Amino acid sequence: MEEVFASLFDREMSFRSARLLSYEKGKILIEAKVTEENANPYGFAHGGYLYTLCDSAAGLLGYSLGDYIVTQQASISYISSAAMNEILRVEGNCIHSGRTTKVAEITVNGQDGRLVCKSTFTLFSIRKTK
Repeated sequence: MEEVFASLFDREMSFRSARLLSYEKGKILIEAKVTEENANPYGFAHGGYLYTLCDSAAGLLGYSLGDYIVTQQASISYISSAAMNEILRVEGNCIHSGRTTKVAEITVNGQDGRLVCKSTFTLFSIRKTK
């Protein structure tokens, strides 16, 4: 599973200046850098970029639980800005793992530890991984 997971991570996250730090069943930790490509006109991380980081982390979290999943519902709260070149820490935890649905909580923290955004994803399992 590790090789497949690494390949899936590369496809999901490579264009987002992200790096997988660790993963285990129901937990994932990613580091991402705010670059010009993912910043808004004001020089801060674009909200859509932050949402995409969270959604991708949730999807990878679902995979770590042995499921191919799709997002069924999502909620995100933006708390503070993240500046250009800032390194973000994206942390995901499974808070519910049912037969067909999973619930993931994803937080993004700035390099100084402040909360940038927090999201919750309800994931629907479309099938089990091998």
